[in-house]
Amino acid sequence: MYMDTSFHNSEATPMIEKSPLILNGKLKISDLVRFVFKREEFSSLQIAAALLEKSEKTHQILMSMINQGTPIYGVTTGFGDSCTYYVDQNQALQLQKNLIQYLSCGQGPLISIEASRAMSIIRLNSLCQGISAVSRGLLEQMALLLSHDIVPAVPQEGSLGASGDLVPLAYLGQIIQGEGQAFYKGELCETKQLFQALHIKPYVLKPKEGLAIVNGTSTMAGVMLVNLQLTEDLIRLTEVATAWQCLVLNGKREAFGAFINEFAKTNPGQGQSARNISQYLDQESYFPRRGQDVQAGGLMTDDFVQDRYSLRCVPQILGPIVENLAQSWKNLEHEINSVTDNPVVDPEGLLEMGGNFYGGYLCQSMDFTKINLAHIADLLDRQVMMLIDNKSNRGLPANLVDEKTLGERQRNIHHGLKGVHQAVSAITSEVIQKSIPNGIFSRSSESHNQDKVSLGMSAANSCNDMLTGVYKIAAMQLVCLAQAIDLKKIELKGSSRTLYQTVRSFVPFLDHDMSLGKQIFELTEELKKQAQYGRKI
Repeated sequence: MYMDTSFHNSEATPMIEKSPLILNGKLKISDLVRFVFKREEFSSLQIAAALLEKSEKTHQILMSMINQGTPIYGVTTGFGDSCTYYVDQNQALQLQKNLIQYLSCGQGPLISIEASRAMSIIRLNSLCQGISAVSRGLLEQMALLLSHDIVPAVPQEGSLGASGDLVPLAYLGQIIQGEGQAFYKGELCETKQLFQALHIKPYVLKPKEGLAIVNGTSTMAGVMLVNLQLTEDLIRLTEVATAWQCLVLNGKREAFGAFINEFAKTNPGQGQSARNISQYLDQESYFPRRGQDVQAGGLMTDDFVQDRYSLRCVPQILGPIVENLAQSWKNLEHEINSVTDNPVVDPEGLLEMGGNFYGGYLCQSMDFTKINLAHIADLLDRQVMMLIDNKSNRGLPANLVDEKTLGERQRNIHHGLKGVHQAVSAITSEVIQKSIPNGIFSRSSESHNQDKVSLGMSAANSCNDMLTGVYKIAAMQLVCLAQAIDLKKIELKGSSRTLYQTVRSFVPFLDHDMSLGKQIFELTEELKKQAQYGRKI
């Protein structure tokens, strides 16, 4: 796991001296996460001299091949199915410029600034490996833009995920040349005017460099990074919510113990999730009567001997999700340190052609994450149902209405959080509907040259869309749990109290019916913001 998953305290953090992020051939996920979500912690981005020299060497090999009249795919030939068309070396520069132009046809909303920043550094790190045969000048231009935190405005739609993210990455190619639109300090700008203001010279693409920019998996990888960060946080929120659910419903703890989750069952993800839930309960000094201590009175017991599946089986539900997520992080780390364009040049001067631009690993990671998100959404919906329904919430008022404050004459005309539960159910249905894998919908394209494609970018976008819905569900569940905590007059004293305070800073205790739409929206946005920039529980 690469995300810091403990909650921030409210104390001011000391000033940290900024240093550059240096690309040395192996980019760690932890450094990538920091650069993407905490860009202000770095003074600039630099490239190790050895990588610049290695890249320049293969670039010179490529130029020698061009001068010899060797037909090189995408350099002195057309692209894709047009690869049998020979291009004179005198037109090689215009070919690269034309590539960026005709691919700049993306549609839909823009990917987030964080995803664009991730895309940009991942693309640079891939080209820095030294076998893409790009010049030192291109690498330095890309590093300069990232040092200024200039990243392209990239439409979501248009990538088949093979031959890489051609259409989205064309927008990176635009800003490198001083064209198109870019984000600078959070503001959308015309790149031409921005370059003039910052005295940055537009870059002229050399042979193969347009192809090297667009022919890779960096956009889907950038969106995937954001998605994994958010999904990691949702797992932690679900564990906290489960602990709170146990508290307010007087649930049993045996289901989260080491014997069940580490001795009887040995899957590491299940054990980890159970330990986290147990830790939150330990912090609240919650040690209820065990199921075996429940007494029988006539034909009935005086308490539940065990809880419903949506409480008792949470470690078994989250365990596979934890392990799938860990594998997705590994897949992403491999991808960001791989060379994913085509063709490439080996150190011996051989031109190699293959298909590393095929985003199969990332697509499957995103498709699995989508299935995982559907399970989380369904679990949270079931937990909210248990909490709202007075037939299952063990003494709490129906719909978590504040009956004591309202009194007998008023309580029947107030419905508390009934509407919130209805919204949770509706959004859960929409989330689950979107969980079908994208990768199975491959369509032959580009005159049947790209006859089998990954659709990795589609999976990443769909996953990101699902995350928006699951965060709404999580926010509404936390509102319900905070209401139940207050109704039972529980004073949280553990680390999860910070999360409770966050909820209460947006949504007050309900002592009468009130509109909560705006407050829940703002709480949802805050939860996502904390997830990206560092939440501590």
